[in-house]
Amino acid sequence: MRIKIISILFLLCFSQQKLNGQINNIYVEILGLGLMGSINHEIMLVPDKAYVRASLGYFNYAEKDNDVDYVTEQNLSITPIGLGANYMIGNKLKIEVGGGTAYWMTSYEGESTSIGFVDNENIEFKASGNYFNFYSTIGLRYQSPKGGINFRVGLSPIYLNIDGIKETLNLPYLSLGVLF
Repeated sequence: MRIKIISILFLLCFSQQKLNGQINNIYVEILGLGLMGSINHEIMLVPDKAYVRASLGYFNYAEKDNDVDYVTEQNLSITPIGLGANYMIGNKLKIEVGGGTAYWMTSYEGESTSIGFVDNENIEFKASGNYFNFYSTIGLRYQSPKGGINFRVGLSPIYLNIDGIKETLNLPYLSLGVLF
């Protein structure tokens, strides 16, 4: 299911016919909406003002804990897919605000093994889920109207709604990309 969703997202983003005046922006982002990092594609809607955005991120956390009686290994994986829009004010140095939705595909698995006993107990656990969250962005973007290299820095709050738990995850972001 993940591969299908990711494939459809990238087909939609990269198979667009070039419209009159359409400008593309592709950039890599550290932290932000993609948690650890993401690749992003924007298409200009209003010249030098508004873009629609699609992103694909990745987050993985693995931990191994050696206790006196137990050895526990666990792995959390999150693949965030974001769709949204950005609006900018300014000439080359722009104030950027935006927002949209982030679809998280999560997977959590692990194993706990007792040690030091005659009967070693082994417990395995797996869980997965898909969650719709919202995000916003506020930051600065350096971008020439003629195209070329662009740079973004700012804050991207993600409004989590996971199994009834509502929280805000405030992540800074740093991006480098090319406008063509």
